[in-house]
Amino acid sequence: MKQNVLYEPIRTWLEGRGFKALVTGSKTTIVIPINELVPMPYKIPDLIGVRNQRVVIVEVEKDKKNFFNAFGRCLLWRCFATFVYLAYPKGKVSRAPVLNQFGVGLLEVDINSQTVKELINLPQEESELIRVWELHPTEFQRELQLAEQIRKSLE
Repeated sequence: MKQNVLYEPIRTWLEGRGFKALVTGSKTTIVIPINELVPMPYKIPDLIGVRNQRVVIVEVEKDKKNFFNAFGRCLLWRCFATFVYLAYPKGKVSRAPVLNQFGVGLLEVDINSQTVKELINLPQEESELIRVWELHPTEFQRELQLAEQIRKSLE
């Protein structure tokens, strides 16, 4: 199974939650400069979206062996986005409480039914977001800049 078969159900799920979302994957439509934070010039997220001024990034992985690598990317994305999810195919990762400790959600994608289940929920109400921001602060100026970049890509 290729990882990109998970993208479209996730994009649909994000849009159902009010985000305008794009599948970026290996495309260079959204390139996020990260050289101020890590020794790499840029990174491309798998899916990205915007709702109001809040950004969502979903890191998709298909192999449980790559969990910590994917988790590290999620921590990087938390610097840029309020909502960060790690997504796996159904049955690969059923629980990972450590994600909750860092304000990262967990999604399970059922390829057969094309549905997404949120195994670790992130707060949706603005008043509840303090829990996520306390765990791993988002750099709001970067999030605003990224939100604008996403909006321009969606035009």
